[in-house]
Amino acid sequence: MNLQQADYEILKKAMPTKKEEGWKYTSLTEFKQIPWQFGAVAAEVALSHEQMQQISLHLPADFYNLVFVNGYFNQTLSDELSNQVEIVAIDETDLIVSPDHIEKNVLNFAHACLLRKLKISLSPHQVFEKPIHICYVQNSAAPQFASEKVDVHVGKFAQVTLLTQTLNLDEQSQSAIDLQLNLSADEGANLKLIQIQNENSNSFYFGQTEVQLSSNVQFLSFVMTVGGQLVRNYFHLKLLGAGADAGVYGLNAISGHQHADHYTFIQHVSGGNNSRQLYKSVLSDSAQSVFRGRVRIEKDSQKANSEQLNNNLLLTRDAQAVSIPQLEIYADDVKAGHGSTVGQLNKEEIFYFLSRGINQYQAVKMLSFGFALELIYKFESKTVQGWMLKILNQKLDRMISNA
Repeated sequence: MNLQQADYEILKKAMPTKKEEGWKYTSLTEFKQIPWQFGAVAAEVALSHEQMQQISLHLPADFYNLVFVNGYFNQTLSDELSNQVEIVAIDETDLIVSPDHIEKNVLNFAHACLLRKLKISLSPHQVFEKPIHICYVQNSAAPQFASEKVDVHVGKFAQVTLLTQTLNLDEQSQSAIDLQLNLSADEGANLKLIQIQNENSNSFYFGQTEVQLSSNVQFLSFVMTVGGQLVRNYFHLKLLGAGADAGVYGLNAISGHQHADHYTFIQHVSGGNNSRQLYKSVLSDSAQSVFRGRVRIEKDSQKANSEQLNNNLLLTRDAQAVSIPQLEIYADDVKAGHGSTVGQLNKEEIFYFLSRGINQYQAVKMLSFGFALELIYKFESKTVQGWMLKILNQKLDRMISNA
C-alpha cells in the first residue's frame, strides 16, 4: 500500500519517545528527521556482477538461502522455493495490533508499507534438513524504509532452524528495516531461531519477534547485533504448555556511536516449564546497550522456572550499559531469579598475555571473543557455529583496533 505524505507525518509523530517507559533510553529523534522512502525501490532490482558476488559471500552453501533485495525476492541468489515456503500477500489480520502492545506505534508505522509476507509451514514430524536462511539486503541510494513479515508454524515433533540476516551493500547508504517474526510451535517440536543484525553504521533496525510454544517444545533463540546505528529488538515469548523449554540468548558487539536496545518479555502462561535468558554486550568507543528483561509468571503457572542474566563488558570509558530486570510473579510454587554485571577487562589477564609475547590488541580481542563464545556454542551445528563465529570475528577485528 502506498503511504501518503499526510499519513506519514501522523505516523511519524506517533512513533515512541523517551517519555515512554519502554523507550526511556532510546531516542528516535534522528530517525524521524530522515525523509524516508517507503516500499521497494523498483520491481526488479538490478544488481551488478560485483554486487551479486558481495551478497553471495553471506550465503553459505550448507544453508537453504532466501534473498530479498529492497523487499523483492531475488530468484537468482535464492534457492528454489520448497513446498513448505511461500510468499503470500498480507491480509487484514496481519495488520492487527493490540492497543497495549509496547511496540504498537512502531508496528503501525511499519504496517503502512507492508505488502507481503514469507510463510513457512512444517508438517508434523517433518525435519527440515538445512537451516533456512533469510537474508534481507538493502541497496538504495536514497534513504529507504522497508517492512518485512515472516510467519512460521512448526507442526508436532517437527524440527527446523531459522536464520535471518539484515545487511547493506553500500557502507555509506542510509536505510531502515522493520522485521516482524511470528512463530508458533506445536507439541514436541524443536525450533531454533538465530537473528543477525549486520547493517552499516548509518542504518536503523526494528524487530518484533513473537513466539508461542506448546507442550514439550524445545526452543533456542539467539540474536546477535554487530551492525546498525540504532537497533531495537522486542522479543515476546509465551510458554503455553508443560514441558516446554526455552533458551533465549543475545549478544551485542558494537562500537562507535552504535545503540542497541533489547526488550524481552518472557511469559509463563502455564506451569511446569522452563526459560533461561542470557544477554551479553561487548562495547567500545561510546556505544550503548540497553537490556530490559521482563519475566511474568501467571497465577496458574505453578512449577515454572525462569532464569535471567545480563553481562556487559566495557572496553572503553565512554561505553555504557543499561540493565533493567523485571520479575512479575503471581504463582506460589516457582523458581525465578535475575542478575546483571557491568565491568571491564581484568588488567592481570591482559598482563598475562603480554608476558607471553601477545600484544595488547590480540589480548583484548581474545578475551572479548572468549566472553562471547559461550552463546554461540549453545548451537550444536558446526556449520551454524562457523557462520556466526566468522561474523563475530570480523566485527571484533574492526571494533577493538579502535578501542
